[in-house]
Amino acid sequence: MSNARLALPCLPDAVSARVVTQQIVQFAAFVRDGQADRPTVEAFVAIAERAFLHSDEAPRRAILKDAVSDPRLAEILVGTVFPRVARLLEDGWNSDRLSFVDITIAATRLQDAVRRLGHFTLPARAHALAMIVPPWEQHGLPPSLAAAQLRRMGAPTRLIQGVSTQHMLALIARSGPAGVLISVGSHRSAGKLRPLIGALRAQVQRPLPIVVGGPALEANAATCRQSGADLATSDLRAALSFCDFALDENNTLKSGVDA
Repeated sequence: MSNARLALPCLPDAVSARVVTQQIVQFAAFVRDGQADRPTVEAFVAIAERAFLHSDEAPRRAILKDAVSDPRLAEILVGTVFPRVARLLEDGWNSDRLSFVDITIAATRLQDAVRRLGHFTLPARAHALAMIVPPWEQHGLPPSLAAAQLRRMGAPTRLIQGVSTQHMLALIARSGPAGVLISVGSHRSAGKLRPLIGALRAQVQRPLPIVVGGPALEANAATCRQSGADLATSDLRAALSFCDFALDENNTLKSGVDA
């Protein structure tokens, strides 16, 4: 495809906001011109991470400015770039490349970008799935990314977080989702799921598929499976299929499916 490449990964860490912004604008132009091949997207991940870590807001404003006017760019960012940035941040913490403050600030900024662009790419249909973050959880980025990816796959998804259990149950009862996905962040959190899932089943007076997933599944899969949920998986395709969403070979909802 295109031989165009982004140069920032080869530059030193102390890169000015102007240079980072220039790279962001260049990447947006590649996408607009149909030149954003896989190596270009992969190179941009490091640039995007730098933007979310940078003390200057200009690079982050540049990302959002271009993406809200270009659905293709928003799709690439939410579906590919941002999840990889989240993994880079996690790797940076594990390798001591980034401090706790770096991670906290960058993750908050990334979550806000996912929220804004995820709403921009939301299909114009009623909500069909509810993804909830239990009120005792502190994590927000993984479910934000997962909800955005579900929307890109064609499944309208409402993310419910930062509210009390009572408020959460009321929201789910009113919206009547086709399924509930619960994002669990830690093994300790997984042990608290059974009362919440019991309350969900009591609140919704009809069969309701409940799927548990998230980071805790890797640390404590057995507890997640014993939580009372119907399925424990972090595979979004498997979760959609369990909730009776028919997917095609491209991991998108088949045409004609009433979601």
